[in-house]
Amino acid sequence: MAKTKKKLKVSDIKKNNNTEVISTIDRIKRHEREYLLVTALIFMVIIAAIGYSLLGVKEDVKSNSYDSDIMGTSEVITLNEESIVDNNAAGLLLDKNSFTITNSGKGEHKFKVFIISDQAMIDLDGCGDRLANDDSIYFRVNNGDIKSLNEVATEDGYLILEDSIKKESKDYDLYIWILRDKLHDFDRNHFHGNIMIEEVEEE
Repeated sequence: MAKTKKKLKVSDIKKNNNTEVISTIDRIKRHEREYLLVTALIFMVIIAAIGYSLLGVKEDVKSNSYDSDIMGTSEVITLNEESIVDNNAAGLLLDKNSFTITNSGKGEHKFKVFIISDQAMIDLDGCGDRLANDDSIYFRVNNGDIKSLNEVATEDGYLILEDSIKKESKDYDLYIWILRDKLHDFDRNHFHGNIMIEEVEEE
């Protein structure tokens, strides 16, 4: 007995057609999502690479709970009654403020290190009328000269260090204190400041 051939209906053609179209659309959408993801990842890598090369020098202030970014500021340096000494030798025995500057980019970078007043902390402490005169506050960075803040005052803050760095890290120790006999008023013996790094742009 001959086998009866199944007739293909128009409705079956449309059904199969729709399935194939839907499948094709799903494939296209899936590929579009993959392309978008890959493109987004490529852009993120490019942006990260540009940021890495532009920032170049970064500051990692790592002792006394300091945590700072390049062109940013550290946590607060605080001077008060406990920071008053009779001579510079005694000042060098106080706790130091250590920070590290790292050049993670290419080439040599020049930079400046400032101490700037921390107005937010001054307001929080309510000591605006008890700030020490800056010619009574002395400092030394590593084995450098001992100077008063007044001697290194600029429009941008107190310039305590100028240096350059290749692809490496450099450690610095900041000693800072108040000299008793330089205070204009013994009741005015506070200071709150931050360490700030500024990269020097090449001309």
